[in-house]
Amino acid sequence: MNMRLLSLIVTAALACDPSIVVADAIEISGPTMGTKYKVVIDTPPEDFDAVSLQGKIEAKLAEINQQMSTWDEASEISRFNQSASTDWIDVSPEFAGVVLEAKQIFELSEGAFDPTVEPLIKLWGFGDRRRKEVPSAEDVADGLQHTGMANLKVRLAPPALRKTIGRLQLNLSAIAKGYAVDAVAELMQSEGLPAYVVDIGGENKAGKAKASGEPWKLGVESPLGGLQRVVRLTESSIATSGDYRNFFEMDGIVYSHAIDPTTGWPVKNPPASVSVVAESCMTADAWATAMMVLGAERGAVIAERSGLSVMFQEVSTNRQVEETVFGVFADSEDVSAVAKPAKQSSGSMPWFPFVAAAAIFLIAVAGMAIGTMVQNKSLKGSCGGLASMPGSEGKSICELCTIPKNECTNAELREQMQAASETSDQV
Repeated sequence: MNMRLLSLIVTAALACDPSIVVADAIEISGPTMGTKYKVVIDTPPEDFDAVSLQGKIEAKLAEINQQMSTWDEASEISRFNQSASTDWIDVSPEFAGVVLEAKQIFELSEGAFDPTVEPLIKLWGFGDRRRKEVPSAEDVADGLQHTGMANLKVRLAPPALRKTIGRLQLNLSAIAKGYAVDAVAELMQSEGLPAYVVDIGGENKAGKAKASGEPWKLGVESPLGGLQRVVRLTESSIATSGDYRNFFEMDGIVYSHAIDPTTGWPVKNPPASVSVVAESCMTADAWATAMMVLGAERGAVIAERSGLSVMFQEVSTNRQVEETVFGVFADSEDVSAVAKPAKQSSGSMPWFPFVAAAAIFLIAVAGMAIGTMVQNKSLKGSCGGLASMPGSEGKSICELCTIPKNECTNAELREQMQAASETSDQV
């Protein structure tokens, strides 16, 4: 999937060294799938071996890469794409399972989620780092002739895939990271570590509540910067797909990375971002991409029909974020209710609770500002200002930061994270 918008914040003192324990939590992180993975574990046992666990995590991620990475020419998916055979091709059970889920979401999304658009992704230049350019209508039409999940068959016993057209190719980037999150989460469970958050490139899954009984608090970033909402999750996943960080402009026209499988062209006026909550991160990952293609209007119909928890964010002409929310997002903490009008939908909450929450929020902010001026101190700010607002445990209201400190857009937070990292390195 494209660069994600989901932002999770934890105590800045957490270091990359997996042996460092801070505030009853431990963090393990490293590179994977062209991005980074991060696992935060709440109150691990005294005999916890972080180095051993990190080895198991990275072995699992390497295995998934060998199955589903289009960047590895020797991977299962690359061998499948290189073959022009229309016979059954044996694959791993994991690979077949992911493709089966992809086919199911393809059908439920009315074709909006289609991993066979790989030739079109390459044609538009979104699948690699080459110079992006607008292809000819003839090339797009030719690419469409060799796509379509209806041209792909899958079976689980024995696991295998079969093309009905030889040039069919797969790209599972919009579902594989979510699957990897689920796989690492299963590893945490098997290791007797039920309270965790797993993050891979912005795809996240939370385990059971922390020892304190508090759920994990995960924040969704606003397209305009800062935090839009805080979602409390246990034993569920959240994934976000965004448009405003992955596009190119040519001759005054902006081309989105979201390819419409029915036309072969980028989606016109897609949402700025879409977030989805589901039990499986693989499912949330795929639906986030599908909803980007569907857009808020069509997506709202399918979200209600399928009982999905979805949040669409759109930026109006006057630079305000408008939301359409369903499911758990209707109950999550809107941290910018004062700054934006919410677009109402049949899946959203009545307006009164938001107005009341906004009034309370304004009173709290005013009180903080007056207290700060009296004490001659500066307000701390990060990720929507929430990092300096302690929760019931005296910790940050959010739990984990997936944004590397050198990429953080908040200058003060970036300096705090850098200082914390340097301090931790000396421990």
